[in-house]
Formats: sequence, structure tokens, C-alpha cells
Amino acid sequence: MLILGVVLLVWSARLRLESGLPPGLITHADMDEARRGTPLVSQRFALTGTPDYIVNTPAGPVPVEVKPSRTESEPRESHLLQVLAYCLLLEEQVGKRPPYGVLRYSTETFKVDYNSQTRQHIISVLGEMREAAAQIEVHRSHDIPARCRKCGYRSICDEALQ
Repeated sequence: MLILGVVLLVWSARLRLESGLPPGLITHADMDEARRGTPLVSQRFALTGTPDYIVNTPAGPVPVEVKPSRTESEPRESHLLQVLAYCLLLEEQVGKRPPYGVLRYSTETFKVDYNSQTRQHIISVLGEMREAAAQIEVHRSHDIPARCRKCGYRSICDEALQ
């Protein structure tokens, strides 16, 4: 029985390492339809979101976002902003600033610092998004044909790429 316990402990540690999760107690998991977590909500920033995991580390709660199909060696800006938004939400919910967030791609794990500068950056981006949403006309913000092809507004967009 002791051997089985040790094997399970080693296996569990290996899976955690491969998953990119930081050490600590997983208090929230939102990775499948059957276990949807409660969204984090900030009335102050008019923001709602649900990270894939929240891990209570010795330094504080850490949001984790998993993008299993991504293989890039550098994180996308939109993914970094998503993790920062989760940090902001977690700070509002818990009353303690997360030390960082984690972005996990299929082969890479990125630690996303959450400090005064990155906090101010995500608040600024959220303000820009609210301003854009209030505009009568918002222009396409990219030159990526594949992104346009998958867009739900392509049929009514007069700026769609060919």
C-alpha cells in the first residue's frame, strides 16, 4: 500500500510539472463543461472572467490560463492580457494582489508578472476597449487573413481581408 501511495504521489507531481501549474492547492478548475467554475466578477471594472485554474500558492492566489493547442515559443499579446485580466479580477475578488499569472501553451509555460505597471496596463486596455465599444464605427485592427476568415462578422464587414 505504501508503494502505491509513493507511485501516485510521484505521478501526481509529474503531471503537475507537465501541466505548468505552480505548486499549491488548486481551489478552482474550469477545464470542462461538467465542472464549470463560478466566474470572477468586478463591478468596478465591468469585467467578468473564469480562469482555467486558480492555485493558492504561498505568495497568494495565481490564475492559470491553458491554451493546449498553442505551440508558439512566445506568448500572444491577447493571451497575456487575458491572464492580466484574471489577475485583476482575482485581486478584486480576494482583496489581495496575485503575484503573477500563468499562461500555459502545449509546450511552454509563461509566468506573467502582475505588478503596479502591468496592473495599470490592463486597466488602460480595458478603458480603450470600452471606448471602442461605444463608437459607432470600429475599424478592423489586424492584417491577418486567417483571423478574418474565421470571424463571425465577416459577412457584414466592409473591411474583410480577401
